[in-house]
Amino acid sequence: MLGFGGSNGTSKPSTANKVPASPAAAAAVTAHSPTAASHSPSVVSSYDGEGTYIIFNVGDTLFISDYNSRDKDPIKAIHFSSSNPICHAFDSDAKDDHDLLIGLNSGDVYSVSLRQQLQDPGKKLVGAHHYNKDGSLNSSRCTAVAWVPGGDGFFLAAHADGNLYFYHKSNPIARWHVCQCPINSISFSADGQFLATVGRDGHLRIFDFAKEQLICGGKSYYGALLCCAWSPDGKYVLAGGEDDLVQVWSMEDRAVVAWGEGHNSWDTQLLLWDLVMDEIVVPVRRCAPGGSPTYSTSSQSSCVDNVTSAGLLQSAPSRRDVPKLSPVVAHRVHAEPLSGVIFAKDSIITCSHEGHLKIWTRPCRTNSPAGNSDVPLESLNNNE
Repeated sequence: MLGFGGSNGTSKPSTANKVPASPAAAAAVTAHSPTAASHSPSVVSSYDGEGTYIIFNVGDTLFISDYNSRDKDPIKAIHFSSSNPICHAFDSDAKDDHDLLIGLNSGDVYSVSLRQQLQDPGKKLVGAHHYNKDGSLNSSRCTAVAWVPGGDGFFLAAHADGNLYFYHKSNPIARWHVCQCPINSISFSADGQFLATVGRDGHLRIFDFAKEQLICGGKSYYGALLCCAWSPDGKYVLAGGEDDLVQVWSMEDRAVVAWGEGHNSWDTQLLLWDLVMDEIVVPVRRCAPGGSPTYSTSSQSSCVDNVTSAGLLQSAPSRRDVPKLSPVVAHRVHAEPLSGVIFAKDSIITCSHEGHLKIWTRPCRTNSPAGNSDVPLESLNNNE
């Protein structure tokens, strides 16, 4: 998994010139914008509150690199002895200094201060809050974590058994049983009103978060959906999966309104599409909202076990009925399949399953795809 942090990051999709992470990657991607530290090749000894960091995990280690440094080797490596980190998320608006979430393969979840980790010379987490310790709530793999926008310490942790847990500060306060399979990715709209999830069953589910209602969703053409992301204006949800398509789901039409095509199984390409909805003719298809989940406060953590989905989750539409979008850029960026891609203001960061990271010049609208360089600006290799 790959993360991005700092003044050049993309954690606030509503900000001008900032774009959410593409869902075309094979794994979840988070974008981070922390206040940050001065940098050193090994230990950060002084902290000036400015900086941009790339956060990524390989094997049993979480790495942090200084994006603005010419030397892109990690300045910090945090090792986990009992399990591997799977996912992470950053909250630039955190008020209690715990701004970084880390989910592990064991199901454990940690919240830490990024500032504190950078200041500490050791290779272990310091000052961490530990959740679901030793699987006390759920022993399945933690597949995704996310801060609730404007939630003042509220965050979510998704698990491989289809459960989604809500935490505030140090306490679990609710559980949703979303599906009978792994939840692969979760994503909030910029205003925090809606939550999108995708899972191994191939379904995109969209919830009204405050009302705790499933309001709409759809099915992949084939196989699992692996990742999802919102447009900055909250009008569209993108989801990518094993059918090699990126579906564009319209919140207004409550339907898939376009498919981005061009991927071929486990290819190593980065594809960019230009989504111009005014040029796409979409059949009118709507679903009535509803689907109130059953909510109970009878246990230690409130539980939503049955999300009513009848009539709300659509089957995959016929390929003839949905406009296809061809990529405007198609470029082989790694020798191995990609696991993450992030858009920064002036660059694109890609990572592969083998732990290789590359930083590319971001294409300009005035340049043709053929004019883009085949050589990345920077490359990071971490195979420890």
